[in-house]
Amino acid sequence: MKPKRLLFLRVFLGVLIILNMVFIFRFSSESGQQSSQTSGKVAQTVAEVTVPHFEQKPQEEQQTIVNKLQFPIRKLAHMAEFASLGALIFLLLLTWRGNVMLRCGASIGLTALYAVSDEIHQIFSANRGPQFTDVLIDTSGAVLSCALVLLIWHMVHHKKSIVTTVCKIPCPKLSRPVRLAIASDLHRNPHDRAVALLREAKPDFILIPGDLTDYEGILSNDPSAFGFLRKCASIAPTFYSIGNHENGCYRHGNFFRKPHKRQLPAEFAERVAETGAILLRNSAVRRGEITFCGLDSGLDGKINEPDASALASFAALPGVRVLLCHHPEYYPLYIRQTDVDLTVCGHAHGGHWRFFGHGIFAPDQGLFPKYTCGVIDNRCVISRGLGDHTHIPRINNPRELVIVDFGG
Repeated sequence: MKPKRLLFLRVFLGVLIILNMVFIFRFSSESGQQSSQTSGKVAQTVAEVTVPHFEQKPQEEQQTIVNKLQFPIRKLAHMAEFASLGALIFLLLLTWRGNVMLRCGASIGLTALYAVSDEIHQIFSANRGPQFTDVLIDTSGAVLSCALVLLIWHMVHHKKSIVTTVCKIPCPKLSRPVRLAIASDLHRNPHDRAVALLREAKPDFILIPGDLTDYEGILSNDPSAFGFLRKCASIAPTFYSIGNHENGCYRHGNFFRKPHKRQLPAEFAERVAETGAILLRNSAVRRGEITFCGLDSGLDGKINEPDASALASFAALPGVRVLLCHHPEYYPLYIRQTDVDLTVCGHAHGGHWRFFGHGIFAPDQGLFPKYTCGVIDNRCVISRGLGDHTHIPRINNPRELVIVDFGG
């Protein structure tokens, strides 16, 4: 955003915050009788609109209904006042760079402090006094509004953004370091930004451990997927392994569906070869000092395990071995006990929503998954992926291109 527009936005939000605080201060200055009259009028209006035949009821019954509505209306009004304040503070803080979760927490904290000051202020109003429960109610309004702003911000900000994560993995077997790029889980999404980042990174090899496209995309010769492979192959030697989406083993948004693996058409391998990329289906190839192997996804209905013979054969090979394995949950169960030097994975999408460094949910790991991103044992690297196959937005979890400086 241009500096003048940014300054205007900050001033505008600042003015709204001050007006909001003045509004809250004004109502806190009312005496207990005045406050009760105000909420009584609102409750009367609500009753007239929501209660059937309210005006036809006896006066005493009408008053009873209004009295019952007054308390929740007062508390909801408090919550709304502080919800708007928290959201405005958060929007203002978002105009600066920094950790989004910290800014969200700061917005809630500042709103809570003002809620405390508001209760103290009521000491000086006739027939009113501070209540700790009101502070909790006010703060809960800020929590809800800031959570909503956070969700919308991530939906907009992370829709197309991709971060580059660089990690170093030692490998004494290599005579010189090798740069590997992990481009996982594109899911037929636009790839121009990913390609630009790959060119900037200048990798020696590009590794695509599955879910580049899906079964329907393969049948329709998905131009996005094959175009991405072609561009990757023009940058560096590119190796591609099969994920569960290529195998057709996914639910299409139907949680109760039990998908099973489907047979890929024979011409798929030919189409991949035409792009210049190398398709590895439970097979291995050697390039220089490194042997690369790709394990097919073993997800098939309730079964989810790799081809044991292909993994054993690859692990028995001499030299440096790098494994493309779509499922990170295979690493602790099947790969850790082998001598494979490096495994690169995807599939978990970083846990989709990340809070305090932990993902919330990952396919085939469930709630609070353990293997969602980063480096494990200096032998396994998990990418958060370049794309998504669901409309549920990521939160605190941008798409990711992982660069591994391997060796040295």
